[in-house]
Parts: sequence; structure tokens; C-alpha cells
Amino acid sequence: MENQVLIQKLKHYMQKREQEMVEFLASLVRIKSITYEEGAAIAWLRTKLEEFGYDEVLVDQAGNCLARMGSGNTRVLADAHIDTVDPGDPLDWGFNPLEPRIVNQSISGRGVVDDKGPLTALVFAGRAIKDLGLDTEVSFYLSASISEEDVEGSCVKAMMDQLSWRPDAIIIAESSDNHIIRGHKGRALIRMEVKGKAAHASEAQMGENALIKAIPLIQALDSYDECPSDDFLGKGTLEVTKVICDTPSLNTIPGKVTVIADRRISAGETKQELLTELQTMLKLSNATASIDMENVTTYTGYTINQEDYFPSWVLQETHPLIVCAKEAFLQVTTKPPIVTKWNFCTNATYLCGITGIPSVGFGPGDHSLCHSDHEILSFEELITASQIYTMIALLFARHQVKITPKD
Repeated sequence: MENQVLIQKLKHYMQKREQEMVEFLASLVRIKSITYEEGAAIAWLRTKLEEFGYDEVLVDQAGNCLARMGSGNTRVLADAHIDTVDPGDPLDWGFNPLEPRIVNQSISGRGVVDDKGPLTALVFAGRAIKDLGLDTEVSFYLSASISEEDVEGSCVKAMMDQLSWRPDAIIIAESSDNHIIRGHKGRALIRMEVKGKAAHASEAQMGENALIKAIPLIQALDSYDECPSDDFLGKGTLEVTKVICDTPSLNTIPGKVTVIADRRISAGETKQELLTELQTMLKLSNATASIDMENVTTYTGYTINQEDYFPSWVLQETHPLIVCAKEAFLQVTTKPPIVTKWNFCTNATYLCGITGIPSVGFGPGDHSLCHSDHEILSFEELITASQIYTMIALLFARHQVKITPKD
């Protein structure tokens, strides 16, 4: 009965703020915030969070915005990235994607699905926790992270490294078709080098064409189908994504070729295991391999040297966080939730895959619209997601109280 009363109060609270929530999202969409250019959006968000009465608001050295609402013993961190891909051509959209279009109780524009809609829902979840008097039960931390679209995990790692505390649970706010997500594959970028000997194309016999030498390796990578599998996540994959020729001109045969491969990690393979599985293929072209390194410089000038390895993560469906997420969904929607996986990577590769902190994914919107020229989100999905985020944090905090023995 207590939860039923709370749900009714929460629904009433969110419905009253529907227009405010839509206007908040529209204002955020109008601020261009492609990866590495998020400064204006972060500054605007910081001001709004302070206006909304968040207990603590800060921007870390990397440029992530982190805010706290509440003072409960259980710390729940909710992350949504504020960066987007390029807005795209207005002709393809049919309107300027940075001037959101509102039609039929839905909002369209760059980022409404990926990931400013989920971020907006989190912001208002934090407000609800305080305004409904739930702030003594949970400490709700809102993370508006940056640069996820380029190297997911790198900037939230920088944020986590600067914290003096550890979250008890994490909510990953990304579009999930309104399903509960309990895992997804990880990924690694593998850099393979094939060395030859450069020579002028008119005297090719004086050199060794590294591009031709790399062909057996490329073909073997393309046909490889022996990646380990996980019962829930499925089979890993290995795909060639780029070939770089080291040559000073177009009439010089390359003396070195770099082959980049995307390796989706399903069964939690270590870096060494990923490199070991390549050995037979590398021998075909006398190549070497390593995990790629990304050099990231954020809008604040903060530099990150990130090894491009992020393992998969899976939380069992019986884990208390997943149980709480399912219950939150059921209480808000009265519909049984679908618990599944994401087929793409998110910041959870670090936040759960590396830290081991229990994490759950959930977000409004159709994930297939991410990066498209047809991002659209209904008002109903937006306010429902905000209610569900509120309840996940609260139910998990209450669960933690029950299992923590009294002094």
C-alpha cells in the first residue's frame, strides 16, 4: 500500500512537470554538444541543476558534470552522456535537428534518444527524490558524462578516479526500447602491423609491398569465426575496420601497413587471450599485434591515454539491482518488464565491466534511431522513464537497508 501511494504521488509529480521536462530537453538539444565540444552544454546543465536545488553540483577536471541529490547511506550513480554525434544535414531531417520539432506529443532532434532524453529523465528523477521527501533514503548521483560517442568508458573512468567514494549501484541511462538491460558485450580495438620495404612504384622490385603482404592476414581475420561465446551475450566477433598504408606518395609501395580490427568481447576474455587467438593469423603475414591506445583530449584540455580494451559485463537476473529494476518497471507501468541485453557498447564497459560495480541499463526510446536522422521520443516515454529511474534508486536503497544489520 505504501508503494502504491508513492507511485501515485510520483506519477502526479511527473505529469505536472511534463511540459517543463520537454522544454528542458528541447533547450538541451539546442546546445550543440558533439564529442569534445560539450563545454556549453555542461555549463548550461550545471546552472540548471543548481537552480533545481541539487545538494551538490560540480564539474570535474575532465569536464563531466556530477551532481548529488539526497543524503541516504546507499549511493546510486546514474550516468547519461551529454555528447552527441554530428547533427547531420537538415535536408535529411526535414528540419534543423538543433531546433527540435514537437508534434503529436513527441519531440524530434539530435540527441533526444541518444542520450539527452535519458539524461533529462534522470535530472527530473533527482528532483522528485528531493521534492517527495525521499532524499533521506538514498544518495542519488547524476553523472552527465562526456565523450562517450568516441571512446566510451574513458571519461567516466576519469570521473571515477577522482571520487573518494564508491557507488553501491549504477544505472546506465541509454535507450533500451524501455527494456531492463543486464549486460552487453565488451570491445577492444586491435592494431596489427605488417612491415615491408618502401620503394618507388616504377622500381617495385627493389622493395616489398606491405599491403600485398597483409592480404593473407586480412582474409584470415575476415573469415575467422571461432570467438568464444557466452550463453546470454552470444558469440564474440572480429571484424577488420581500417587499413592504413604508411607511404609518402601514391607512387610509392607501402613499407608498412597497419590493420585495425574491432573485437567484440562476449565471454570476458583478457587482453592476453585476445592477442593469443590471433597468433596463427599473424604468422601468415609476419605481423605483430597490440591493443590500440586512444589519446583523448577533452574540451577542458584534460588528456587521457586510454587502452582500447573494455570487457563485457553481465548481472544475473536474480541480482537485487535487477530485481529492483523489474519491480520499479512493474509498479510504474503495471506491465511485466522484458529483461534483455544491449547489442552495442556503453559506458557500462568501464562502470561495470572493469569496476565490477553492479549496474543496470534502462532508457526511453527506440535504440535503432540512435545516430539516425529520425531521432524521436514521446512525452509519455520520457516521463515514464523518469518515474522508473526514481523507483530503481529508491527500491535498491530500501533493499540495502533491509540486508544491512543494525549496530
